[in-house]
Amino acid sequence: MKVAKSYGDKGDVVINLSPSDPKDINFEGPVFIYFDGLPVPFFIESYQAKGGRWIVKFENIDTFEEAEEIVGKEIFVTLDEDQDDELSIIGMEVYDSDNALIGVITDYTNAASNEYIAVIHKGEEVLLPLHDDLIIEWGEEHITLNIPEGLL
Repeated sequence: MKVAKSYGDKGDVVINLSPSDPKDINFEGPVFIYFDGLPVPFFIESYQAKGGRWIVKFENIDTFEEAEEIVGKEIFVTLDEDQDDELSIIGMEVYDSDNALIGVITDYTNAASNEYIAVIHKGEEVLLPLHDDLIIEWGEEHITLNIPEGLL
């Protein structure tokens, strides 16, 4: 699924749906758009279905110019699924490689085969990748991660 074009002057965009696109998209969590090879989370402020397309307003995209920056970009979404297994990690503490407490896991997302956890860090929600190469230790009540520079 891609951003087809901007719509109006308030930052809305048009997303065309193909028959192969999922119909059970989770609009509560983030969608991801890649910039320079890195996934950037975007939260949907509002959306409206119109035929085979959606008019979508993302948080923090408020002008025509900002909307134009994501036109043509692929959107990776999470699906509404029964995620009981993943919910078992919610509430676990996350530590960095120096054993400093980063925060507590509040959410888990598997978007386009990329796993992320949401952690409350210094009062703000931060998305961290949950990849085998970054996991130092996985305990019963905590996870220790080698967190890439710049994510916190």
